[in-house]
Amino acid sequence: MVKETKGRIVKLPKDRDTKNKSVGLPHNLSSSLEIISALKNDIVHNGPPTCVISNEGQVIFANTAYETIAVEMEDAGLIENAIAPPYSPAEIEAIKSAGGSNPDEYTIVINKKVQHYLASYHYINGIKNHSGATAVVLSPYDENARLKEVLTSVQGRLNDMSRLVSDWTWETDKNLNFTYVSPQVQKALGYHPSELLGRSIKDLIVEEPDHVFPNTSAADTHKPFRDEQLSILSRSGEERLFLVSGLAFYNNDNRTYAGYRGSARDVTEQQHQQGALRTAKETAEVANRAKSEFLANMSHELRTPLNAIIGFSEMMSSQLLGPLGNKQYHEYSHDIHTSARHLLSVINDILDVAKIEAGKLELLEDATDPLKLAVSVQRLMIERAENAGLKLKLSLPSKLPLIYADQRKLKQVLINLLANSVKFTPSGGTVELAGGVNDVGDFEFVVMDTGIGMSEEDIPKAFEPFAQIDSTLSRQFDGTGLGLPLAQGLIRLHGGELEMTSDPGKGTSVKCVLPGSRILPS
Repeated sequence: MVKETKGRIVKLPKDRDTKNKSVGLPHNLSSSLEIISALKNDIVHNGPPTCVISNEGQVIFANTAYETIAVEMEDAGLIENAIAPPYSPAEIEAIKSAGGSNPDEYTIVINKKVQHYLASYHYINGIKNHSGATAVVLSPYDENARLKEVLTSVQGRLNDMSRLVSDWTWETDKNLNFTYVSPQVQKALGYHPSELLGRSIKDLIVEEPDHVFPNTSAADTHKPFRDEQLSILSRSGEERLFLVSGLAFYNNDNRTYAGYRGSARDVTEQQHQQGALRTAKETAEVANRAKSEFLANMSHELRTPLNAIIGFSEMMSSQLLGPLGNKQYHEYSHDIHTSARHLLSVINDILDVAKIEAGKLELLEDATDPLKLAVSVQRLMIERAENAGLKLKLSLPSKLPLIYADQRKLKQVLINLLANSVKFTPSGGTVELAGGVNDVGDFEFVVMDTGIGMSEEDIPKAFEPFAQIDSTLSRQFDGTGLGLPLAQGLIRLHGGELEMTSDPGKGTSVKCVLPGSRILPS
């Protein structure tokens, strides 16, 4: 008789009677033990195929169900696997304690009928002279039922996904009649999926292109397509725009063409929004061009009266035709002259920016000496820098090649950049103008200062016309915000680029880079 105790097999003495008299147990307990023993005996011998295999590879126990299939199981390698199972004893105990199992699948043929079993291993510790063993329990299972369970799980997963995604999916037969339509089609077109089954997908498409669903049945013509813009009729007759993707599929047995599978995404509202944005952009561009052309054409009308004001106020201020009489008239005429010149400077900047935007600003190019240009700019700016308490330095080599450029425009660029540096550098700081041929063969002017600087994200804003960087120091000075945009536009007319680097509290550096093609031979 065999008694199972805490995972070990212990044999009781043969001469020991388990009845009430010899054991000396109470009647009720003895009866219960007999019932339990009989039940265990029935489970072991009449249960699923079960065997116990020693570590030496010997079957030391097998019930009736196992003996029936013993030859087939030995051919399937069950004994070898049981001797060295794919799990260590510790792994088996850990799996069992977690409530799991450790099955291996065996397929055997009995009387020409395929049967499937799942084997679970139970390691038995050795005692005394026994080295230990492995108990194997085989659980039969139906392969078709398992496949059906897997298919049900996959189908449920696909159904959940088709309900969650915004696109609606579809499938057709080889005649392009719907065989499947996802529930999302009801939201997209107003049709219940059952209303479309059996209908041709071509019935819904307005002006369907020939390359999407070819009319021939040749296999090589059924090519996949992606994001084709197709107008599809809804249930109410409304045309809606969809991005449709499709892929041909084939029968598994003979690989013949079976139909198409695909998806469709409603982009009607997106197209309307893009159209509205495109229209608004075109309208804004037309208005901007009209504004630029108007300002460019107003150059003469604006400058002529200002030049007259400047000329007459200068004559009055210098009392060219005689004394004005009252001293205040002389001061007034000087103020008129100063204000008019400032206004003319602002208007000139505005008109130049407008001409650049309208493409009407032309360059008068000639051989230009960059050193002489820098010296002349320094002379114009030295007084302003000194009045601001700044040191203006000039750092250029004594020998520089000539460059082919519009000297007046380049001079305007450098004056604008230096004026910005003087404006935004506190008293006691330094402004420097440098230049020369850089390492890649381009010519560059560089304006550097020790001013207030700006953050990296503010640099693009500084190049926008009329923009002002929000700074306490910058608010102390007047300005239209056209200096940098105008300088950038003039440099780009030369085929170059303006590059700015800045650090708040440390200063700013602006490079005017001209392409090497503008450097003239010595």
